[in-house]
Amino acid sequence: MKLHRKILILSLLTTSLLMTGCFNTAFQEKIEEKQKEKEQAKKASAEKKAEKKDKENETYEKLAKPLDEVINESDLDTGKIITPVGDVKAKNSYENSGDFSIYVADVLYKFYTQQISPEQYYEFLTKYGSRSTVQELPSKEDAITILGSLQGLYKSKNIQGESYVLTEIMLGRLKKEGHFYRKVITTNGEEYFISTIAKEDGAWKFVEDSPSPPFEEGEVAAEETQANSEVNTEPDSATETTEETSNNE
Repeated sequence: MKLHRKILILSLLTTSLLMTGCFNTAFQEKIEEKQKEKEQAKKASAEKKAEKKDKENETYEKLAKPLDEVINESDLDTGKIITPVGDVKAKNSYENSGDFSIYVADVLYKFYTQQISPEQYYEFLTKYGSRSTVQELPSKEDAITILGSLQGLYKSKNIQGESYVLTEIMLGRLKKEGHFYRKVITTNGEEYFISTIAKEDGAWKFVEDSPSPPFEEGEVAAEETQANSEVNTEPDSATETTEETSNNE
């Protein structure tokens, strides 16, 4: 009886030791697995941070490049230069994109250099602006206030106009929209802009104007310079102009 009891106790102890050993082994494996996962996560996080840092450095390097270097790496549009001579006569509507671009450039330059009032520029927008441009305008009172503030900003910088040139109009494939560039020379230096126009109901309309990179200047033909020597740019007088000119697109 005592022998049987000893055997039973030894058996239980052996089983207990075996179970404890298996448990400890499994537990150790779990610890090692968790540790491995933690190390992998740490490594992945470090790689992600390094990648983010590389991207930030790359972005910074691009931003830190001199403007002329950035420009040299970009493809610049080449435009044949038109140099306006004298004033530009306003018409009731423009069927010719080239004529309209010359008129738009003149109005924009005169607004920028405070040669026309905010009210006159507002009238230009409502008469010659595209449908989308007109729809985006605030009330007349608010628009004139905003335009006046904009001119006030130009005035505070003491910007005085010297001259400007524009490029020939560059039409899209369907010839329903186009754009041209302007180089404005003022006491603020040389500034570049791109103006967009669109054809609506047979007439060209102004869409928008915004700053742009410089463009490569092509030569200007004498006859084109001569063709731009007519005058009168003030938007208010546009409604009074009755002269008709033949326009061929």
